[in-house]
Amino acid sequence: MSFEMKPMGGEDWQTCRRDALTDPECSAWLRNTLETCNDPKGSRWVRVAERWAVDPASGNYLVRLPSLLGSQFEDQFCARVGPRLYALRGLGVGDPKVFFTGGSSPPPSEMAEVQDVLTAAFAVHGSYGEDIGRDPIRVPVFVPGPLQEA
Repeated sequence: MSFEMKPMGGEDWQTCRRDALTDPECSAWLRNTLETCNDPKGSRWVRVAERWAVDPASGNYLVRLPSLLGSQFEDQFCARVGPRLYALRGLGVGDPKVFFTGGSSPPPSEMAEVQDVLTAAFAVHGSYGEDIGRDPIRVPVFVPGPLQEA
């Protein structure tokens, strides 16, 4: 695993959206969240993240999702690990605790591998995809059990 920070543009958001639509186990919450990043006229993708962590060899990635109006202001992320797309949420801004959210959680047999990949991605990406100094989420603490949306 060798994650790199890369600029994120409209085609990259389309990649996330396509991955959400092609993963039959992708949570409805994540699909809906990615759809809300789309301009209502469908003419362009709203740029909500400037950069993302990508492992070019595997195609795995981690990107920060927007804290949209009417939702919580915790850190929210979308991550691709292998063929699966996961939604993650921090316990609170600046807190290293991370949950799988929206019904998106790997099976127990794959949890350790997924956490290893995500740990490598968070080490490069942090909270915002840029160096903000001390960033506790660069060393995430995975909290067992999914956090369900209301």
